[in-house]
Amino acid sequence: MTGIGPRLKRERVRLKLSQSALGAIGGVETNAQGNYENGMRYPRADYLSRVSEVGVDVSYVVTGQSRPPPANDASSAQPSENLEHVIAALHESLHGMSRNLYQMTRMLEARTQHTEPDGACSLDALCNEAESISLAALRLIYTTARLV
Repeated sequence: MTGIGPRLKRERVRLKLSQSALGAIGGVETNAQGNYENGMRYPRADYLSRVSEVGVDVSYVVTGQSRPPPANDASSAQPSENLEHVIAALHESLHGMSRNLYQMTRMLEARTQHTEPDGACSLDALCNEAESISLAALRLIYTTARLV
């Protein structure tokens, strides 16, 4: 399983919760929970914060990497510390994605200039999509930065 949706489902099953139960905890309807798990939509930071309080490993859901177990006991970790860690990892991933999108569009632009002009139309569409994704990533970084 790859992607946020399947990892979220794996966490829900691990915790023995129904879609409606986890959705209610996260503050969303059952159909929204299903859309998250099917990869049709992505959960917001406030949803992730709420479900982390019942044991969902948000670090795993967002990045695919489980957080290390606490050094002492589970009660010693503060939820805000876990959230800060997840937000930092998310920011790093979003910055990396934005850099890669920029590099990809520049490389394709250079390739298209040396080949056929018909590719310019599809390149424009690709650049517009990459710009939209980058702007959404920046908005997410800004929004999540205010949570900590």
